[in-house]
Amino acid sequence: MAIKHTIKFKNLEPEERFRSLVENLIAKLERKARNFSPDPLFLTASIDQNKVRTLYQVLITMEVPRKTLAAKGESHEIEAAIKDAFAEIERQLVAHKSRLRGEHLRNATRFAASQKF
Repeated sequence: MAIKHTIKFKNLEPEERFRSLVENLIAKLERKARNFSPDPLFLTASIDQNKVRTLYQVLITMEVPRKTLAAKGESHEIEAAIKDAFAEIERQLVAHKSRLRGEHLRNATRFAASQKF
């Protein structure tokens, strides 16, 4: 399943290496979301440069069934900010899939059973 996405660059020129890094990270998310559902997934990535402090800010929102995931990455290195934001959105996606499968309930039951004397 392909994730429909939009990439926005603010206050900086969209260099091909940044665009390809984002595309590669989206492809990694697509592999994680492969067995998700037939519903389309939407992702918006906004990459902004604060020229005064040379700080890069990456904001990502991802629409998945029953939830909107959001992540933010900030760094003085653009690649680090992009990778941080995508790592967070990937973590949230895995957690959401786990919750939809009911794994949190099974884990809670196991934990409660192990706490009985």
